[in-house]
Order: sequence, then C-alpha cells, then structure tokens
Amino acid sequence: MDLFRYANVAWPRRRIPRVIHQTYRTYVIPTIWNTTVQSVMKMNANEFKYRRWSHADMDTFVRQHEPHFYWNTFVSYRYDIQRIDSFRYVLLFHLGGIYIDMDNACHRPFRELVATMEALDPDSIHLALFPAAEVFGIQNNFMISTAGHPIYKQFISRLHLFNHNFLIYHVTILLSVGPLYATIQEYFFKQTDKQIVRTFDNSMYRAMFWKTKGGTWFHRDTLMILYLYYNRHRVLWYCLIFATWLAALLIVVILFRQQRRHFLAALTMKSQKLLLFAEKFSTTIDIKLINREI
Repeated sequence: MDLFRYANVAWPRRRIPRVIHQTYRTYVIPTIWNTTVQSVMKMNANEFKYRRWSHADMDTFVRQHEPHFYWNTFVSYRYDIQRIDSFRYVLLFHLGGIYIDMDNACHRPFRELVATMEALDPDSIHLALFPAAEVFGIQNNFMISTAGHPIYKQFISRLHLFNHNFLIYHVTILLSVGPLYATIQEYFFKQTDKQIVRTFDNSMYRAMFWKTKGGTWFHRDTLMILYLYYNRHRVLWYCLIFATWLAALLIVVILFRQQRRHFLAALTMKSQKLLLFAEKFSTTIDIKLINREI
C-alpha cells in the first residue's frame, strides 16, 4: 500500500469513523506516555475526535453491547490485559475508527492512511487494517476499521474458545486474546469472507510512528522470551556450542563404556583361565598326595 499516494484525495464516501480510541486504567495518563499521547492528539486534531476509555468504561461498554460475551467470558478472564485486548475488538466492531496503544506517537497524521484505505477499495462496505508482525501474522496494537466489520464479529464470537490457561503467562495472553489469536482469526476469515482486510509492513509502520517504552502487562517470562528473541543469534550460537560439547561428551561416554566392557570381558576371561589353572594345579597336587600315601 502506497501510504502517501492519496494524501490529498478528498474522498466523498467516508466509511471509516474519524475517531481515535485509546485505553488506560484511569483518565490520568502516565508521565512516560504524555509525549506520545499528545503527539497523536495534536497531529490529528483537525480531522479526528479523540476518546480515552478507562477500565470502568470498558466494563460498562462490553456489558451493554456484548452481554453474552461479557457474562460468559469477559468477567472470567484472569488478567486485565485479556479484558483490555478483547475490549478493542468489541469497540471497533460497534463504533469503528482507530485504536492505537499509548506508547505509539505519530510522525504523520492518520488522514493520509485512512484516505488511502478508502480510495483503494471504493466499493467495499467494510475496511480493516492491521500492522504486520515482525515474524508472521498481525499485531493488535494499532487497528483501523469501519463499524460492523465482520472480522471483529468473528473475533468476538470465538474468544470463548481460546479462554484457557496455556501454562506460560505470555503465551496465554498472546493466544487467548492477543496477536496470535488475532492472527489465527484473520487467517481463517480471509479464507471464507471477501470483505477487505489489509496489512501494512514494518517499513510503513516506522514511517507512521515512533514508539516509547510500553509492555506494562509484561511478566518475567515475557522478558525472558523477549531476551531470547532479540538475542536469538547469540543464543543459537551458545546452543550450538553446548550441543557440540554434549555430543563430544556423549561420544566419550560411549567409548569409555565400550572400552570398559572390553576390559571387563578380558579380565573375566583371564580370571576364568586362572581358575581353570588353579583347579588343574589343585587336582595335580591331590593326585600326588594320594600316590604318596599309597
């Protein structure tokens, strides 16, 4: 997608609501995100409304708009981040617009990106956009959608199927509501529905945003996973060295056991020969003694 191709297009049929959504525990922004949030608000002030949702707002909204999901799944989530992530899907399905994490700041206004989406697919009723993940799939930290897009209906309707404890905290979040869940649902949605769902790559993402420290939901296992990922080449090298030493040690153990087996076999054979010799010698002495007595 050429982000700037339609930057000055005045498209008459606007389908994406011009509203930006952000979420936090309360209405008070953490100091670390003041700059990023102000960047999003100021750069898009002329064309987009802005709405910040507290945890209490999220709870009320989901209860009112998706009561079945609320009582059967939403309230049963073990972690707050699961309710936050699932709220994003409910929000965009019912209201549409743009969702963006608070640790993202803008290089450019959203008008260009939204205009491009609407111009590229002028006949489509619904539009949706997700950033591509670095490895595979999609992310859910920034999403654009028309209200009522069926992909979010699918997201909501299948959340209960993934509401499990997957043993590792980080995996549980990713797979129950987070990017892995979104990736799975987006893949199957594209196989069965013709509604437009687009992704944009990391180079385009960097052209649009810069990031500050985020990951407030991270636990120790998350930090360990991230460390292994960002140091994967070094870790792979260490694993290769360890595997080499382990293989060498295994070979030494095998050779030692073989040598020990041969040694014991040879020792056993010598012992048997000595026993036979001793028996013969003893028999000879006994015969001589008997002959003397006679």
